[in-house]
Amino acid sequence: MKAWVKTATYGGLGILAILALGIALAIGGCREVMYPLARALGSPPEADLAACRTAFANLKAHLPQSLVRVEPVQYAPSFNARQWRYDWAEGLAREAHLRVSTRYEVAPIAPGVVPTRFSRNQLRYLWERAIAYSNWLKSSPPGADYIWCTEMFTQDGKVIAIQVFVYDAKGQLAYCRLFNSHHFGKDLNEGDDALKLVVRTLFDDLKRTPEQIFPPYGIG
Repeated sequence: MKAWVKTATYGGLGILAILALGIALAIGGCREVMYPLARALGSPPEADLAACRTAFANLKAHLPQSLVRVEPVQYAPSFNARQWRYDWAEGLAREAHLRVSTRYEVAPIAPGVVPTRFSRNQLRYLWERAIAYSNWLKSSPPGADYIWCTEMFTQDGKVIAIQVFVYDAKGQLAYCRLFNSHHFGKDLNEGDDALKLVVRTLFDDLKRTPEQIFPPYGIG
């Protein structure tokens, strides 16, 4: 529950979180009771989460034999600036290859997605962005088994937020993760340090269960 509360930076959502927690505890902590709160914070419908869990299980099973296309990293040195870093995609591929000898290739063209407004609710941004990448992939066959998209927001060379997405060849989301100062503090350097965090966490998460990565009803 703490992870969800941290993403709610608006006062009204914080109050809603406290009230919902009290109700859930009163009746035994039922996930279904917390579901409206998760949806209010930006979590997708349970049916979508179930599809993600299936895709994640397939990713765990088939990654070593797969071709992974690493997309250029969306780099945002400010909230109003966006650029694509092919060198950072190459860095992700190199670091990942040290862990699993999967075939990796860096995409020659940046993803065909337009910027999404980054709000204080990072969870909502994560899922809105997940849909944007999915729609793009569904309209443009990827030619790879999995597609890895990463975004990094920074300020003065220090990382503010990171979003990570992995999709299967059909554009189905198989993995996603957000990072912010709650995870890495205020002194994470952009570039290699942040890329190593992304890769390390991704492969650590691949040891977890689908229900841990995509909790039922968005509560976990």
